[in-house]
Amino acid sequence: MHTVLPDCIACYPTVFAVNNEYQIFIPFKSSAIVWIQVGENTYFDDSNGILRSNINIHRILVPTDKLDYYKEYTVSYRLMIDRRPYFPISEDERRFTVTFKPIVSGKLNIYLLSDAHNLEAEPVKAGSYFGDDLDLLILNGDIPNHSGDIENFNSVYRIASGITKGRIPVVFSRGNHDTRGIHAEEFGLYTPTYMGKTYYTFRVGSVWGLVLDCGEDKSDTNEEYGNTICFHNFRLQETQFLEKVVASAKSEYDAPGIEYKLIICHIPFTHTFEPPFNIEKDIYSQWANLLREHIRPHLLLFGHMHQSRFCPIGDEWDDLGQPCDAVVAGIPFKSTEKNVDYCGAAIQLIGKHGTVLFNKASGVIEGKHEFLLHD
Repeated sequence: MHTVLPDCIACYPTVFAVNNEYQIFIPFKSSAIVWIQVGENTYFDDSNGILRSNINIHRILVPTDKLDYYKEYTVSYRLMIDRRPYFPISEDERRFTVTFKPIVSGKLNIYLLSDAHNLEAEPVKAGSYFGDDLDLLILNGDIPNHSGDIENFNSVYRIASGITKGRIPVVFSRGNHDTRGIHAEEFGLYTPTYMGKTYYTFRVGSVWGLVLDCGEDKSDTNEEYGNTICFHNFRLQETQFLEKVVASAKSEYDAPGIEYKLIICHIPFTHTFEPPFNIEKDIYSQWANLLREHIRPHLLLFGHMHQSRFCPIGDEWDDLGQPCDAVVAGIPFKSTEKNVDYCGAAIQLIGKHGTVLFNKASGVIEGKHEFLLHD
C-alpha cells in the first residue's frame, strides 16, 4: 500500500544515494518549509540555519544507516502564507510517512534508465518491470532533454516517483544534454551532488558504486558550446578524485559487506568514438586502468548511445580496456505523438550470476543476456 500524497506535493519523494547518505528530494507545488523525521532524529532543509521556502524542490540529507535501520521516514512541512521579515505566517504543520526498503544481501534487482529526453510515462512503464521487487533505480543521464528550461528538471522526479513511490534508493548521474542551457549551472540545486560535484561514490547495503561524469561529448572548443564550458579541467579534477578513491580502498570498494561494485557513467568512456567525439583518450584510458587494476568492479552501466547492448570484455566497443562487462541502455522512441515508446534495462544479480533484459514500455523484449561477474 503506497502513501497517499497531499495535494500540495507534486510527486513522491526521491531517495538518492550519495556517499554515505540519502539525499531526499521532495517537489512541492507551493512555498513551504520542510523537515524529515527518521526515528527520533530530525533533519531539516535549511541554508545555514534558515529553513528554505524560496524553492519548490526541497533536499534533505539523512544518514544511510539511520534510514536503513528505521525503514520509514516522515515528511513534515508548513505551507508558507507570508514570509515577511518579521513575524512570518505559515499554516499548521502537516505530515505524511513513507515506508522504505533498504538493500539487503543477496539478490539485487536494478533498473537502468537513461536518455528519456523528457519522455515520462513510457520510461515509468518500462522501469516498473520488477514492480515492488525493484531494489535500485539508476537514472543515468539525459533524463531531461536539456537544462534550458527549469521545468525540465521535474522529469527526473516524475519518473522516479512513478517507479519508486519514494520507497527505494535511486542513483543519479548527469548526462551531456544536462550540461546545456542556462540552468545547467544551477544543476546542483535540483539534482543530487556531493560537495557540489556531480561525481561521487555511494554505498547502499551490499552495493558500492562510483558515479563518473564525462561532461560533454566533444572538445571544449567545439562551436556548438559557444565558449561556455571547461570540461577538460573538470575531467582532470575528476581523475584526482578517482585516485583518492583508489587510495581509500578499505573505506570504499574494499569495505566489509560489499557484494556488488557498480560503475555508472552516462557516456561509455571505454569506447573511442568517431570525430568529433573522439576526445580525452589519455584521461579515459587512465580511468579504465584505475578501475581495472584497483577497483575491479562487477559491472559498467552506460547510456548515451540510444542503443540496447551488452558489451563483454573484449567487445568491439571495448577500445580502452573495460575492467568488467558493460550494459548500455536507454532508447527513446518518438516518431509521432501516437508512436511513443522507451527501452531500458532490467538487471538482476544473484551471487556471481547476472542477467540483463532490455524491455520496452510497450511490453516488447528486445534481448536478454546472461553473464558471470568477474572477481
